[in-house]
Amino acid sequence: MTSSFASVTTCLGSSKNKQSSTTPAYLVMMMCVGVVGRVFSDCGFSTVLTLGVGVQFFGFQMLLHKVNKQRSVAGISKRTVETYAIVLAVKLCSTLFKHGYLPVDRSGDFIYQLFDIASLATVLRLCNLMRTTYKASYQEEYDTMDVSRLFPICVIMAILIHGDLNNSFIFDTIWTLHMNLDTVAMVPQLWMLVKMGEVESMTSHFVAALVFSRACTFSFWFYAFVELRWGEGVSLSGYQLVIAQGVKLLIAADFMYYYAKAWYTSKKMVLPSYSI
Repeated sequence: MTSSFASVTTCLGSSKNKQSSTTPAYLVMMMCVGVVGRVFSDCGFSTVLTLGVGVQFFGFQMLLHKVNKQRSVAGISKRTVETYAIVLAVKLCSTLFKHGYLPVDRSGDFIYQLFDIASLATVLRLCNLMRTTYKASYQEEYDTMDVSRLFPICVIMAILIHGDLNNSFIFDTIWTLHMNLDTVAMVPQLWMLVKMGEVESMTSHFVAALVFSRACTFSFWFYAFVELRWGEGVSLSGYQLVIAQGVKLLIAADFMYYYAKAWYTSKKMVLPSYSI
C-alpha cells in the first residue's frame, strides 16, 4: 500500500514538474508578444508574420531547454535540426538585405530579422550538442527520413517560380528557396516521432510551436499572395507560395490532432504505430 502510494505521488510530482518547467516559458513568450506588439508594431495584419517567427524561436528554445534539462537529444531528429539551420541561413541572406518579404509595420525594421538570427543561433547550438556532448543519446535508428535528396528540386523550383517583391532575381530566388526547403524541414522529425510512437512532452511543444508559426505565415500569405503576380497575368508564384504553406500544415495535421487530444485528456501523447 505504501509503495503504491509512493508510486502515485512520484507520478504526480513528475507531472507537476514538467508542467511547472514549461509554464514560465509560456508566460515569458506571452510577455514578449505583448511588448513587441505594443512597442515595435503598428498591430497591422502583417504583424502576424512577426508573431510567426517569434513563436518559431520559442519552439527552438523549448527544444534547447529539453536538451539541457534532460542532458539528452533522444527523440530529436538531427536531419530536421540541420535542415532548419540551412532554411534560416538562406532566409537571412534575403531578409537582411532586401525588404520585399518583410512585415510592413515597424516590426519589419529589425525585430523580425532578430528573431530569425536568434533562431539560427539556437539551431546551431542544438546541432553542436547533437554532434558532440550528447551524441551518444541520438537515436539514429529512428531518424531515417533523408530529405536532402529533395534539395535540388527545391532549388530548381525556386529558380523557375518565384515572386518579385524584392525586385531582384537573385534575392527573390533566395527567399523562395528558403520557403521550399522549409516545406520539407519538419518531415524527418514527424517521421521519427511516428516510428517511435510515444512523444515526449517537450518535443511535442516544439513541434506544436512550429506548426503554429506556419499557420501564422499561411494566414498572411493566403491574404496577400496576389502581390506576387508578374504584370497582369496569373499569380503563379503566389499560388505556389500558398500551396507550399498549406502543405506544411497538412503534413503536421495528424500530429496536431493527437497533440490536441493529449492536451485535452491530460495524458501522454501517443501516435498510432505504422509499419514504416
